Amino acid sequence: MRPDELDIPLTFEGTREAGTTLGSGVVMAFDDTVPLPRLLLRIAQFFRDESCGQCVPCRVGTVRQEEALHRIVDRAGADASADITLLREVGRAMRDASICGLGQTAWNAVESAIDRLGAYE
Repeated sequence: MRPDELDIPLTFEGTREAGTTLGSGVVMAFDDTVPLPRLLLRIAQFFRDESCGQCVPCRVGTVRQEEALHRIVDRAGADASADITLLREVGRAMRDASICGLGQTAWNAVESAIDRLGAYE
């Protein structure tokens, strides 16, 4: 969420109305000195590590998500459009086809950072 959205109620209804999601319910606050691409990479590593591996969308998707974010970080965000497209495709597949909530939400933080925070602009 952006600084102008700090008054949004942290409820399923409040975040849905604002066009965002609570995700897993974790709240992390950062100022503008935190390098968002590196933070997103760390979040992707968490989801990769936590995937049980039972379903292909999550088992493969979390790895592909991390790989794409590594490429973006390694290039310092330059020409990230192909990887952002890949992230969107992988994220939709994970959301639509993963068996559990972990796989279904593993893309949420990255999606939000791209769409709401302009992470790679």
